[in-house]
Amino acid sequence: MASSRTFASRLGAFWSSPTGPKTTHFWGPVANWGFVIAGVADTQKDASLLSPNMTGAMCVYSALFMRFALAIRPRNYLLFACHAANETVQLYNLQRWQRHAKGWSVSDREADTHTPSGLPRTRIVVLGSGWGAISFLRSLDPKLTSAVGPYDVTLVSPRNYFLYTPLLPSAATGTVEPRSIVDPVRSHIPDTGNYLEAECVDVDPVGKSITCRYNKPFRGHSNEFTGREFNVPYDVLVVAVGSVTNTFNVPGVEENCFFLKDMEGAKALRQRINECFEISALPSTSPEERKRLLTFVVVGGGPTGVELAAEMHDYVNEDLVHLFPSLKDIVRVRLVDTHDHVLSTYDRQIAIYATEQFQRQGIELVMGCRVNEVQPGQVVVTDAPTNTKKNVEFGTCIWTTGIKMHPLVGKLAKILPQGAQEHWKSLKTDQFLQVQGTGGTILAMGDAATVAQDTALNHAEQLFAQGDTNGDGVLNCEEVITLMLKARKQFPMLAEFAARMNCGGADVASTSSFMREMMHSQTRGSYDNVIATQTFGDEDEEEEVVSNEPLASTSGDAGTEQPAMTLEQFKKQLKELEKGLRSLPATAQVASQQGKYLAQVLKDNPLVLQPGPNGPTVRAISPNANPFNYVHLGSLAYIGADKAVMDPAYKDGKVGALKGWLMGFAWKGVETFMQISVKNMYLVSRDMIKTKVFGRDVSDV
Repeated sequence: MASSRTFASRLGAFWSSPTGPKTTHFWGPVANWGFVIAGVADTQKDASLLSPNMTGAMCVYSALFMRFALAIRPRNYLLFACHAANETVQLYNLQRWQRHAKGWSVSDREADTHTPSGLPRTRIVVLGSGWGAISFLRSLDPKLTSAVGPYDVTLVSPRNYFLYTPLLPSAATGTVEPRSIVDPVRSHIPDTGNYLEAECVDVDPVGKSITCRYNKPFRGHSNEFTGREFNVPYDVLVVAVGSVTNTFNVPGVEENCFFLKDMEGAKALRQRINECFEISALPSTSPEERKRLLTFVVVGGGPTGVELAAEMHDYVNEDLVHLFPSLKDIVRVRLVDTHDHVLSTYDRQIAIYATEQFQRQGIELVMGCRVNEVQPGQVVVTDAPTNTKKNVEFGTCIWTTGIKMHPLVGKLAKILPQGAQEHWKSLKTDQFLQVQGTGGTILAMGDAATVAQDTALNHAEQLFAQGDTNGDGVLNCEEVITLMLKARKQFPMLAEFAARMNCGGADVASTSSFMREMMHSQTRGSYDNVIATQTFGDEDEEEEVVSNEPLASTSGDAGTEQPAMTLEQFKKQLKELEKGLRSLPATAQVASQQGKYLAQVLKDNPLVLQPGPNGPTVRAISPNANPFNYVHLGSLAYIGADKAVMDPAYKDGKVGALKGWLMGFAWKGVETFMQISVKNMYLVSRDMIKTKVFGRDVSDV
């Protein structure tokens, strides 16, 4: 009798509880069991019929609700059980689809080295493990790399993981954990393919082979394996090694700055930030030392520098000031840039908004300054308006601006036929991503490549005649600016050309500023790379693109001499300019699209070996193939305090700059769902929720 009363009382308590049948907290989870039932039904389907996007979305959906079920009070264990079951079923279905997509089979593991036609399989060697390379591998049709397919794929990279680079600033400040934004490259290699953890140090385009070296130290043992070299033959070489950080030969950068180009840099920076706070908290540290240690300087006002400064500001104000309350009034985050606003390559409205947000948040902006030198504990800059030098003190300085040609790319460009490669930042390719001067046996993409397009130099005489309105045989400043306004859509590099013509007087500065402002949308990622060469002190390789030949001159309205150009000078300046201009921005968006494009081209136009006088050779991609066409999807940037900005791809006057809290939520969603695998989607979403609920982990491990 007592037991029945106890059961009845418990049932009554449950009936009236906040998660009982009287509330939506009960019927909501009950309804969500429909997802589980549907997932179980999907397990009976053929794996080819499963939707990876929907299945992945369901995994992230359930992961978020599992966290929500445990975060609320009282905890909703019914909701947690429902979504835990759904998570399990959906992950199982996703694994089934992945195994099907990769075409796993016993026959694949016993792949032949010859095709059914008797010719050897085409050996495709991919260099790099970044956006372009992994996008290419993931997009390759599994049938092409199966046992009977035409391709034998080998990936060579010293880094055995893919890194989601847009979230490096978040990893450097603990918003996401390092392993949440990396994924092993071996999980993306075709089952008949191969991966070699080594660095390519040389390429022989004639003998069609590469020289690789294992450079990593063998931990805990002698370096008996480090430095060993071996050769890898290829029929088609895909160069996707990216670029390296450009210090512009500013003295002291290498010795005194941190960089944010890879995961090692992010880890080192995170450890340095924690060390600065821990040392500052010691009683043996003087007030002057505390002030210096807790001053963080970011050089570069582009997307990477802005996001890093924003993340550091959030890290300090949301977590560290609560853990180190005595230091909260000493911390300073400063950003140095040559422009008058941050995010200068974005829409002007966005640049102004981001600058104002930084000022409200307390991030100190040192704008309009050119870096001359980085000394221990201070950055020496020249203020452009006053042309005076000043020192910007720091405890930690992070260099986030500028890229230059990868050493391997530079070496390859020099050994190709003379005149084939004159670009000084990347390999020049045709519209099918085939490197010029290689006969189609070497392809390049991402930061390592620039696609050849119709240039202003090819139309120099026509442009000169169009601009020379008074027929005096030279172009003065006014004529160049007029010409630029007419031809800016087809040849955006004319903005930089006009900016280089110093007409004298205060009006020229405003004219140049106006031109750059007006032109930024057409020149994003190309023109600004040239502007970057004027940002930092003395340059070596960048200086060679600027002609020092004296210009002609004409008489101005007041009888003063104004610079002008003859036709030959016009051609020479255009030629030197175009050597450093990129046709496409050096972004993950471009590299990813190029990887997918190349995989599709190799499917539609198989690069099979053909009998030749010197053995089997690969023919070039058919000129009838579809050329690469980049589709800009817009640009997002996080600016701190849960806010972000978006520069839309298309502006029709109705949709302008997008900014604020809503864009902050959109930024987090995009960075989560753009992850390379469902595992990473789950980990990034988990980290972002964990950071909001529990804060960032400041443990020094």
